[in-house]
Amino acid sequence: MDTLTAQRATHITHLRALVRIWPAHHTPDTPTTDQAGRVRRYAETIVAAIDDDISEGIVPAGIGSYADLHRYIDANDYLIAAGVPYDGTQASIDLTVAVQGLVVARLRHGDRPYCTHGACNYPAHDHTTAYDPNGQDLNQAPPMRCRHCDRPAHYDARLDDYRHDDPATPDCFLIHRDD
Repeated sequence: MDTLTAQRATHITHLRALVRIWPAHHTPDTPTTDQAGRVRRYAETIVAAIDDDISEGIVPAGIGSYADLHRYIDANDYLIAAGVPYDGTQASIDLTVAVQGLVVARLRHGDRPYCTHGACNYPAHDHTTAYDPNGQDLNQAPPMRCRHCDRPAHYDARLDDYRHDDPATPDCFLIHRDD
């Protein structure tokens, strides 16, 4: 075993030990904080981090779920960065589910900005179409609309799928989220 391998093995051993002892010595909340307040605070932190990533072009505006986030990045990193405690117990699982639920509700709230034709900076989105409803070529590329519900839509090259522009738009026959 060379020196570098030995150093890495020692480093990994120390990290594993830290993971085991951290929950016992780290209490991110005061005992008087209620569960709903904790969930709200974590969700606010995560939504702010998502908004930062949207402004930096890491994820597109209009993200509506953790499943969508996972298609672009490791969405669990938001939970870790926000300090959501996780130790494998049912209580920590329930807390994580509650935080994710509130984050998704806020992401799908109707007043959140989302990308649409003329207002999308995400390079993998195409908000235009080259065909009319009958499949005929068009001279100009107008804004894309869902052929089922007629809502504004776009093609996401990264997902290789179509999405409604507004994440609050309910699924339709042609466009649906898988979360």
